[in-house]
Amino acid sequence: MTIRRDTPVEELRGIGPGYGAVLRHRGIASAGDLLLHFPDSYLDLSRVEPDLIPGQDRLYAFRVRRVRLRRNFSRRSSLLSAEGEAAGQALRLVFFNQPYLQKNLISVAPVHVYGRVEEHGGRWQMVNPLLVPEGTAGGILPRYRPLGTLKGGRLRSIIAAALAGWVDDEDPLPEAVRNRHAFPAVGETLRAIHQPGSLELERIECLKERFIYDELLCFQLELQFVRDAFRNRRRTRRYHFGDPVRGAIDKRLPFRLSAEQEAAFSDIVNDLKAGCTMQRLLQGEVGSGKTIVAFLALLLASENGFQGAFLAPTAILARQHYDNARAFFGDERLALLTGATPPETRRQVLAGLARGDLSLVFGTHALIGEQVAFRDLALVVIDEQHRFGVAQRAALYFKSRAADLLVTTATPIPRTMLLTLYSDLAVSTLKRPLPGRQPVATRVITAGDREKFYRRLKSELEQGRKGYVILPLIEPSEQYPEMRSLREEEALNRARYPGIAQASLSGRSTPGHKERALRRFVAGDVRLLLATTVVEVGIDVPDATFMVIENADRYGLAQLHQLRGRIGRGSVRSTCFLLESPRPTENGRRRLRAVAAHGDGFRIAEMDLQLRGGGLVAGLEQAGEIDFRLADPRKDLRLLQEAQVDARRLLEHPELQNPRVRGFLRGLKAKIRKLSFS
Repeated sequence: MTIRRDTPVEELRGIGPGYGAVLRHRGIASAGDLLLHFPDSYLDLSRVEPDLIPGQDRLYAFRVRRVRLRRNFSRRSSLLSAEGEAAGQALRLVFFNQPYLQKNLISVAPVHVYGRVEEHGGRWQMVNPLLVPEGTAGGILPRYRPLGTLKGGRLRSIIAAALAGWVDDEDPLPEAVRNRHAFPAVGETLRAIHQPGSLELERIECLKERFIYDELLCFQLELQFVRDAFRNRRRTRRYHFGDPVRGAIDKRLPFRLSAEQEAAFSDIVNDLKAGCTMQRLLQGEVGSGKTIVAFLALLLASENGFQGAFLAPTAILARQHYDNARAFFGDERLALLTGATPPETRRQVLAGLARGDLSLVFGTHALIGEQVAFRDLALVVIDEQHRFGVAQRAALYFKSRAADLLVTTATPIPRTMLLTLYSDLAVSTLKRPLPGRQPVATRVITAGDREKFYRRLKSELEQGRKGYVILPLIEPSEQYPEMRSLREEEALNRARYPGIAQASLSGRSTPGHKERALRRFVAGDVRLLLATTVVEVGIDVPDATFMVIENADRYGLAQLHQLRGRIGRGSVRSTCFLLESPRPTENGRRRLRAVAAHGDGFRIAEMDLQLRGGGLVAGLEQAGEIDFRLADPRKDLRLLQEAQVDARRLLEHPELQNPRVRGFLRGLKAKIRKLSFS
């Protein structure tokens, strides 16, 4: 079968309707999309070791003598062991919570195992080694992270079959761009990444740059095209800043703004007085009070008789901002619109926005829908804006003929990235936490001290404290046995902390479940909230005083700092515990030491840019709003800057565009043309 870039995934060998739905749910609709699901790692299986080499990952031929499986049903755990020999010496294999491997070990012929031999109790042992798939010993084995129910081994065979039938069609990159960067052909590059003949990791990473750059070029084309569409739009609404407005502000502010907040709000007021519409980025350190500045901007719109919209990345965050806004504005003309809004309520909200009965609306992607129309939308606030695609941001912005735009982020952005991503936005910065906010102590816990730490945490829970446990995975992973998962920890914590109520949250949780779990946590009915990074932004629970981050060495610096920002919001001193993986890398240890030593998010952001080795390694089963499949703007800043230059050149010289770029730009133009203006 001939496989092309646009071949639907359902037509690939090994994928039926069920797996097709799993892939499409993750944005993988075609063979081209699937082949961009690159291996997470590679195993060098080209040599079977004739001697045991302790302390190093190696491939051995293992002859099984005896297999034993023990289960602990109360703890939902199992221990599978196999006695046998490798390289002429007695060896024991131990597998935790992998009972399904028992059938693979019952074999007359030797099985190939890959892992680390270590001495334990005077004998050689391997813990959780990889059972090498039949027929792969002797080469390089690519390893893929699972996609839902589609496991890594199945993906490997599907991708191999797709590559066998792959036919290069037209290259997605324009010829001028390809020549400038000396990029090889698509098919040749894909085969070298998925099926390398030798384990040359540096070369493989260089080959990936071709596809990372392609993604960044599309991003920059979209970004610059949209910018050009609304740059220098003339102001059509005049704001009044007289005594009634000042009185409304004083009435709602029972405290004085910090000097930085006053300066940021003054920037916004000056923008609203200018002849062109506002386009401003408000970036703030965790706990610096950027939300209240955004609320004051919305208050100006409301007091002048205009409408405002507040777009948040998650339903939890949208609900939280809505609840806080109701208390702040003391106004019934507010609404919340998310995917979970009941149909009747949704109809009422849409009608109220269209008539102008509602002055402010808070919501998620639901605000972007074509049915949402405003009578007089004057101000758009986009919170945690880095989580939204450019077209998504523009879709809300273009619901008005000349709206003012305020985008906010609690993720400090290094200056070099600001110049690349937000060169046409004015920037206001809040660097200092608000007075009264407690500094968060940060402690690194080694794998050897884990059990001792659990006993200490149990004592603190029994004294009434509450907090978060952050896990990198939702489900256990065969590929990452050292990574802890939400499902496993739920069961283990019931035994560790008997009588302590717990709840869990992840990107797969329904909106109703998320809301119930968070409400119970806020009320104190739940004192241990297990979660993935879905709680990274916006969750505000003042009496949560600790956070435990499992496998913390697998996260980026900025993400660790953001997670840590969920605590330290009350009057009691809080602590963030960073738990190491059993075998952390030196880079991982360095990141943990840096987070423990620094509390300044802007300093951490600069360090993250220098140390970046990708973000979370294995927590990619977590659903979230991300703009990129392959690229990481921090890690790939050089490529991003080159794409910025190339995108400007392609837009200014249409003769350099190829059919794919021209079609992409036509699609953007059509999106903008179809947007309903109020």
